[in-house]
Amino acid sequence: MQQPQQPAIKRKKPADSVRNLAVAAVFAAAAVGAAPQTARAIPVPTPEPARRIPATSPTGTPNSTILPLDSSLFFVLDETISSAATPGSRVRAHLRDPIVLTGRTVAPAGTPVEIEITQASRAHMGNEDGSVDIYFEALTLPGGKRIPLITPTAHIDPHMSVGQYNTRAVTDTVGDIFIPGHYIYHMLRKGHEVALGPGTVLRARTAASISVASGGALVIATPQPFVTVRDTPHPAFVPAPLYTPPGFHMATPKPSPSPHPTSTP
Repeated sequence: MQQPQQPAIKRKKPADSVRNLAVAAVFAAAAVGAAPQTARAIPVPTPEPARRIPATSPTGTPNSTILPLDSSLFFVLDETISSAATPGSRVRAHLRDPIVLTGRTVAPAGTPVEIEITQASRAHMGNEDGSVDIYFEALTLPGGKRIPLITPTAHIDPHMSVGQYNTRAVTDTVGDIFIPGHYIYHMLRKGHEVALGPGTVLRARTAASISVASGGALVIATPQPFVTVRDTPHPAFVPAPLYTPPGFHMATPKPSPSPHPTSTP
């Protein structure tokens, strides 16, 4: 009786193992060599320095022939505007941008101007903030002529939005409910002061148009008065007086002759 034959076990030759190890080493070396190539650093571009753009004229272009009425002019404060200032005092400022018309510098940058403090109120207890009212004096040009200015923001108070005011009010209400004695704190709390230091830029508007005539003379023209329907008309005749002038006497009228009676037929 023959015994079943066992399947022959295929054994690896030593040469195959060496060959497999060599292939694995080659792949490992390739992976190690390829790693530095895939992890290359991306070059970061060097930022260029900011270019200094020269200040332009309020006219927009040096070839302008007129600076219209109600044009904006920007001034830089040389002194501090504060709510603690004395009413009637003046603060110095200067023109930020030059005014150039037809290639001619009408007002160079740095032309001085004065700002008058018309009213000032300091901060007080009870969250009462301070405020200050200002007025721009006329801008005096190098030739002696003056450009009248309008003050768009005449009343200055602390820069707080409506949301900030509401948040402060809600916070005080919540504190009064949950913190004992908190209402005394915010009743005695002082408000914010107004302080605009040197370097602050303020805007003004021109109350006249500035132009250069054909002969080169500078013309500053204020606008004509506005005529409304409620203006008093100017009649072409002299109206009658509403009262008797002093020294006026009415002439005494002469009596008319009475008719004589006639005989009746």
